[in-house]
Amino acid sequence: MTRIDGQRGSATVFGVAAIGLIAIVGLALVAALGAVSLRIETETAADAAALAAVAAAVDGRAPRPAAARVAAANGAQLVACRCPDFTGGTFSASVLVARDVRIPVFGERRISIERSAEYAIDP
Repeated sequence: MTRIDGQRGSATVFGVAAIGLIAIVGLALVAALGAVSLRIETETAADAAALAAVAAAVDGRAPRPAAARVAAANGAQLVACRCPDFTGGTFSASVLVARDVRIPVFGERRISIERSAEYAIDP
């Protein structure tokens, strides 16, 4: 087998390039999965805050502070809480929570999630 002088060591260069590409794709995948995880955590915080607002209102307490405490305990911030008065055996609460995150590759982002919950008494 004869070797062409111009191709000497080219397999090493291609191998290093392939490893570099695999590493970059892997890091991007890890960053994307991290972003998905943070979004799920923020959704959980929003769900819990909405439920806390409804529970507080049913117990006769102010719903907004309860929702803010639960959102903060889950790493998010309560942005808005719409809680109309308890009337006709039903109460609903709608909350908006947000979380500022820094995601490698994507940079600074704000994740905002709105959720609602309802309490109803069967007649």
